[in-house]
Amino acid sequence: MSQRLEALLLAGAIAFVGCSKKDEDKKPEPKAEPKAEPASTKPAEPQEGEPPVGAGDPLLERGAYVAAAGGCALCHTPVDWKVMRPMMDKAFAGGMTMKEVFGTWTSPNITPDPDTGIGKWTDEQITVAVRDGVRPDGSKIHPIMPWPGYRNMTDDDARALTAFLRAQKPIVNKIEPNQLPPMDLPLPPPNRVDPKDDPVGHGAYLASLMHCVACHTPMTEKGPDFSRAFAGGMEMTMPPEMADFVTGELLSSNITSDPETGIGKWSEDDLVKLIKTMTKPDGKPVMGPMALYAPLWSQLSDDDARAVAKFVKTIPPVKNKVVSTFQMKGPPPGGSQTQ
Repeated sequence: MSQRLEALLLAGAIAFVGCSKKDEDKKPEPKAEPKAEPASTKPAEPQEGEPPVGAGDPLLERGAYVAAAGGCALCHTPVDWKVMRPMMDKAFAGGMTMKEVFGTWTSPNITPDPDTGIGKWTDEQITVAVRDGVRPDGSKIHPIMPWPGYRNMTDDDARALTAFLRAQKPIVNKIEPNQLPPMDLPLPPPNRVDPKDDPVGHGAYLASLMHCVACHTPMTEKGPDFSRAFAGGMEMTMPPEMADFVTGELLSSNITSDPETGIGKWSEDDLVKLIKTMTKPDGKPVMGPMALYAPLWSQLSDDDARAVAKFVKTIPPVKNKVVSTFQMKGPPPGGSQTQ
């Protein structure tokens, strides 16, 4: 698919394992404020000999931007967890497997291969799957694929994302269907409008695409506890291949505006910095799966990152103290402990 995409995903993987507990306890040396990379909405650069994927095409460039916000490449590209390296010969071809409270899932192939991917799906069928969680055969997609977050995606953004997926290289990779228990979510009717003239409303739209609520809401066997939406506490299950270099329990953080157990004391600038650089106000890096979004969310424009921050600041406070015991025991083979 692309050397640039490989570099992005690898950077995220390294960020995930890049700080041991010992490193975290060190006092950071004074240094200049990290500068966020300029926002880019362009698809990844091609490998040598391949034509650019949609270079200069506004529709495909917007589709790449939407895909980056939604993190499509992260779940739909398998990772060799033993060396923390994405398998770029199968970019977007599915095959990432994770164990959750409610069962084990494997991401499907979303390349345009006609037999093992989505090559035979119509544009409308792709859009319905992404936004409504329904496959062409009428079966429901489990919400581990965060279609509830994508369901407010505007028609224009859905069209752009579909075009971007169609522009990817078809890869033959047969993935067996997931066997997960049904999970019915109490969802309001979709509101497929992006109020770009309202920073908070625009931020809510982007946060929906980024499916923040999906990870930052406590999970039960029956589904998310939306009475404590954004209050954190969801257990992030580590792949078994990581058992030799991680220990403890990793829980998602409380990102409500509660000043004691949430992020109510954080400034808007603190949130913008975290979104763009995955760095907390105390200078420590974000750990866990969210770190893998670093190379993708760094591509958000400054205005979009600030809009998300403005929205997050409006989330009502929920008192929920979350304590993670997660620690790094050492770098994996092929990994890194360097920031």
